[in-house]
Amino acid sequence: MFSGCSSLNDINPLANWNVSNGTNFESMFSGCSSLNDIKPLENWNVSNGTDFSGMFSECSSMINIKPLENWNVSNGTNFSGMFYKCSSLNDINPLENWNVSSGTDFSWMFSECSTLNDIKPLEKWKVSNGTNFSGMFYKFSALNDINPLENWNVSNGTDFSWMFSECSTLNDIKPLEKWKVSNGTNFSWIFSECSSMIDIKPLENWNLSKGTNFERMFNECSSLNDIKPLENWDVSNGTNFESMFDKCSSLNDIKPLEN
Repeated sequence: MFSGCSSLNDINPLANWNVSNGTNFESMFSGCSSLNDIKPLENWNVSNGTDFSGMFSECSSMINIKPLENWNVSNGTNFSGMFYKCSSLNDINPLENWNVSSGTDFSWMFSECSTLNDIKPLEKWKVSNGTNFSGMFYKFSALNDINPLENWNVSNGTDFSWMFSECSTLNDIKPLEKWKVSNGTNFSWIFSECSSMIDIKPLENWNLSKGTNFERMFNECSSLNDIKPLENWDVSNGTNFESMFDKCSSLNDIKPLEN
């Protein structure tokens, strides 16, 4: 509707809009790169909304999303790229109590939010219906604490590609230890360019038996030197292993991959 309106910075005229029957809000303000005040949306009733994909993508001037705090997104199924490339966004506390339990697609939701490093507000999110998590935290260059994701139920997830790709300061992935990824098929690029990651023991018991795509999974993990935790991985359904350990310059023992 307003996608690509790069000079739009005043949406006060929308404050009293009745959008209560709206179901599709996809890309509504996508590319509104001058928009920084979304307070006029504070009282919007989006309770019938199902598709919020790309709604604020590339709103690179948007800093404060507090007006979205009380939005009822409980019927939302598609949140893909909702805040993609919101490069000024550094606080997602207003999303803490969002009910995203109906969500199935979370792909690229916060991708390239380069100033965002605190994901604690996502700790209580119920994502058990999620199937697509690809690129969700892509290029979080300042992210080093993923503890808030520890209790996420991702058991229905099929696509985990690019999820933590280019999280260059991430070095502790212990919170992923108990993740049930047995339905996952695509793990390509998931830890690509995680150049600070050394210990991958938390992945030791991941069930990857349905996995088909492992392309560049650990690409440019330049600090990784011990891949013994992968010793018992069942990758028998894998079809793509392209550049899986490309530029893992500290890796000197590949015996764990023997079988």
